[in-house]
Amino acid sequence: MGLLIPKNPKYAEATITFIGLSNSIYGKPQYVLVNPSDNSTTLKFPGLKYRRPREGETLEDVAVERFEQQTGLKVSKRLGLRGIIPGRSRHTNHWIFRNVFLGVVDGTSAGENDGRTVYMADAGSGVIKKGIAYELGNSQNRAIVNWSTPEDRSVAELATNCLYNFNWNRLGTTWNRKIPCIGVPSLTSRDLDDKEGCGLAVSSMMLIYKPTPEDELHVMMVKRKGDKFPGYAGGKIENPEDSSSQNLDPISCCAKEGADEFGFGIMPLGLIGVTCTPIDVFSENPESNYNSLVNYSFVARPVNPLEVKKCLENPREHLEDKMESYVSESLTEHRDRIFKKQIRMPDMVEIGKYFFEGKPGDRIPLTQIIDSGVY
Repeated sequence: MGLLIPKNPKYAEATITFIGLSNSIYGKPQYVLVNPSDNSTTLKFPGLKYRRPREGETLEDVAVERFEQQTGLKVSKRLGLRGIIPGRSRHTNHWIFRNVFLGVVDGTSAGENDGRTVYMADAGSGVIKKGIAYELGNSQNRAIVNWSTPEDRSVAELATNCLYNFNWNRLGTTWNRKIPCIGVPSLTSRDLDDKEGCGLAVSSMMLIYKPTPEDELHVMMVKRKGDKFPGYAGGKIENPEDSSSQNLDPISCCAKEGADEFGFGIMPLGLIGVTCTPIDVFSENPESNYNSLVNYSFVARPVNPLEVKKCLENPREHLEDKMESYVSESLTEHRDRIFKKQIRMPDMVEIGKYFFEGKPGDRIPLTQIIDSGVY
């Protein structure tokens, strides 16, 4: 039996946006825009709703496929996840986190798309000026860049910065770092049709600390009652429409959920990566359930190591009722656990594997997650 999660307006969703770059279509560096599905006069970056990922697919795999479906253009080089921007759904005004991907497009291979008009826009269009977008295949047909959502302007700033720092010979950019995307085995219990939808946005953390100054680094987890294995602390990112919400973006959710589940203060240090886990949906009513979990996973440390010592001495005074115990182990012990898959969720296994494959300097700075701006 798989996992089924009904949609809840209290929680935020995660979705995708794709910046396609080209300098060959009209002989100058530009990025790709489309008109919304309602054929309005506004423009947007390709993306938004995505189908449920297949087993082991990353969020980037889904983003590339969605971009190619919407535009008819082929992505010739993937440049990864470059930013995470909060915003609102055009249709429901629901709180979403837009995972913004970057790629180079092949302008000679335009094929069929899903009926949208595709445009090319110059760097700076819609940022410091409204600017002009040129219809693909008919440059005489032009449109003023008028954004479908306010967040598209933030994406345009990112696209403009990338274009100004792009090496067209090497087809790459040193501006901003690529955020790792990690595919996760499916949690579905049966083979369902691929449905468009959104993922439930969650945050988790690998908590690293030293029990004493002389000790080696340890990983600390929590074990829930009834679970076979422990796991990383974390929780759902909330919608600011709810006045009691505090987990308003991945970073604040990490800090708040860590403090709640561990019983002491947590400080996120960097983003390890983003996982995308397919989950069950009802084929007859796919809009009522999330079709995936999108997990923003951080490496974190305790704010005050003395709090950790106090909690370990008296677990029941600090743990939430749903928790059974703390689990603290060395990095070597934790690596063994990860490769034996003795951890609560499959996305935690994949995040753990990626953590041990990388280096501390590979962690993504938190500035690449744009703050929600809601307090």
